[in-house]
Amino acid sequence: MLARGRERQNRSRPALPRPIPYKRKVLAAGQFTTIGQSHPLVDQLVNERLRAYELASKARFDNIAVVLEKLAEGYGRRDFISWANKTLQAELGFELPLDVLQQASIGGLNLRTLYSQCVFEQFLAFSQVFFDQDPLQGQATAPTAKQLHALGYHAVGIAPCADGRLAHIVSYILRLPYDLVRRKAHAGALFDVSESVRNWVFIEHMRFREAKPNAASEPTRYLKIASYHFSKADPQHQGCAAHSSDDAQAAQAALDKLIDFRQAIENRFGCGSTIDVVLLGVNTDDDSLRVHVPDEHGQVQLERYVETQTLYHQTLNLNAETAKKQIKQSLVVGNRRARQDDKDANLRNLLAWLIERNMAQIDYVHRFESGCYKDLGHAERFIGIGSGFEEVQLRNLTYYSFLETFEEGLADVQVGIKIFKKLNLCHGRPIPVIIRVDFDGRVAESRNRAIKKARRIEKAVHEQFSELSKTGMLHTLCTLRDHNAHAAAIKLTSEI
Repeated sequence: MLARGRERQNRSRPALPRPIPYKRKVLAAGQFTTIGQSHPLVDQLVNERLRAYELASKARFDNIAVVLEKLAEGYGRRDFISWANKTLQAELGFELPLDVLQQASIGGLNLRTLYSQCVFEQFLAFSQVFFDQDPLQGQATAPTAKQLHALGYHAVGIAPCADGRLAHIVSYILRLPYDLVRRKAHAGALFDVSESVRNWVFIEHMRFREAKPNAASEPTRYLKIASYHFSKADPQHQGCAAHSSDDAQAAQAALDKLIDFRQAIENRFGCGSTIDVVLLGVNTDDDSLRVHVPDEHGQVQLERYVETQTLYHQTLNLNAETAKKQIKQSLVVGNRRARQDDKDANLRNLLAWLIERNMAQIDYVHRFESGCYKDLGHAERFIGIGSGFEEVQLRNLTYYSFLETFEEGLADVQVGIKIFKKLNLCHGRPIPVIIRVDFDGRVAESRNRAIKKARRIEKAVHEQFSELSKTGMLHTLCTLRDHNAHAAAIKLTSEI
């Protein structure tokens, strides 16, 4: 049982060891990796499939600027509207509504409006492909769920930072099926404890009433993960914007939230021991992890962690079974008596399992990015706010922030706008904001309530950032989705 009251560890925030920055070695075109062999725990066919999906998906958005330049060159043609739509269809795979093109052509071609509208159309097409074709195979949850259950866990919730460089934490960094994991992103990984407790209550209710995902009588646990991030290549500038690139502050803030979450469940329901919490640091340069290993009492210390990049190189020349054993060995507690009294053996096995899965992503970055991403900083294509966004599983595609109400999520949205002022406004491009509200198709009036909520959020966005809105530098798209079906996002007609 946890002690009542607010539990805190090392309130003085011990400084994390500063990594030594390194420089990326640029390879010639066609070369993939500085490592000549694949890791024994990696399936290269899976990496090839994930890479093809990443490149094709990002190309959808990155080709927009080039195509708009063609439209600008052709502006003035007598048949401009029909020609523009034929060009858009041929180059980007969609046509814009005639009224949008006509309005954007009055008094000169409004490239800002066209840019945002193209981003919105590409997102809708991207969402359709994601749910219809399941390119990441994230709807096939049974095999992974079985492994998770064998490790002693029935559900997983992940709270990453809203930074787009962590948007792929589920499907790429941890290689988990997106349909198995509940992901809610917040700036600085500062997730809403009350909202997380409500979700935990719902999950436990389903176990009790319907034995889903397993019966409440089974001694499995709920796993809550919080992930902060840092950069080795540029630690002073490419860390978490919400924490001013202070790694120790980011880690401590995420840990505090995890402690508060577990303590809240203990205070309200007296069963905090049924919750395990995990703190992960993500190196956004290469997707390797800093896994904070709990001691035999389950307490996390910021200065105690293993780095998966180091484990990757240590196990590169081993066979698969020996590599798994070495990973587990890296997580054991210090002395023999502690190992005998270790109450968190299941959690250590779970951490080893997650590290094994991360090996594939480290190998992915070595092979396709020469060991370090070219875009060390922000390179998101749009801002996503609201609920859901399950289709956003790619690095640096979206700055995604979960919010229930605009007022509660304002700080996260402000961080996103600040990022996009540098990304887009400096280059004359507007800021596209996509709003998502999920609804339950089984519940009467749920869709109508979602519509009203989406429009309230849209109105609040334009009021809060009125200067950007009035100058045409901020555009919004409202979308809905039935979260009980593998259905694509639905576009709502804007009232702004």
